[in-house]
Amino acid sequence: MLILKIIAAILLSVSLSIVLFMVQLKSNSGFGSVSNGDWTTSLDTGSENAGVMQKAAVAIGGLLASKRESSIYYRLSTIDGKPLTINCSYRIEGSDYDANWWSITVYGWDNYLLPNKLQRYSYNNDNLTRDDSGNWTVRVGAKPQNGDWLPIGPVGGDGWNNFSGHDFDLLLRLYTPGTAYLQAPSTAVLPKVVEEGCS
Repeated sequence: MLILKIIAAILLSVSLSIVLFMVQLKSNSGFGSVSNGDWTTSLDTGSENAGVMQKAAVAIGGLLASKRESSIYYRLSTIDGKPLTINCSYRIEGSDYDANWWSITVYGWDNYLLPNKLQRYSYNNDNLTRDDSGNWTVRVGAKPQNGDWLPIGPVGGDGWNNFSGHDFDLLLRLYTPGTAYLQAPSTAVLPKVVEEGCS
């Protein structure tokens, strides 16, 4: 009987350790992360400073990280602490950024693209509609919207392992970013994301 209790305690400890490990990896936090408003980025992704845990988080997250000088990635999963959800619609506003190429992509909590009939997952500096001042607006939501619209639908995965608390997040990629992003990522100019309403 004592052996069964020891085995049960070991299994419980290992299971709890695995769950906590997965939460840490999926949150991708604590790896030299800095915030810029609601956006976060890791200073270690793509750098020589990236440790084993950071590399594991990149591998699980599906992020194809290149060298730090070549790219920077910002992720947004909450607005003012409120998780992004498919029951709400959002507006992303911005202009051009100091990078050779940039894009904004919607990913489910499981780090996969959200399926949609239009197969539209992202906008970039080449395919956005701009006003006369060069500013742009992209709407994100389940219901069709006029203009540049990123549809969000059912979130993938089984849900049992969604430790994140949000349905999806936005990933801003900047390739060959300017010095503001490399040297002061917490104050560099980024898109503004606003919740427009929820059902």
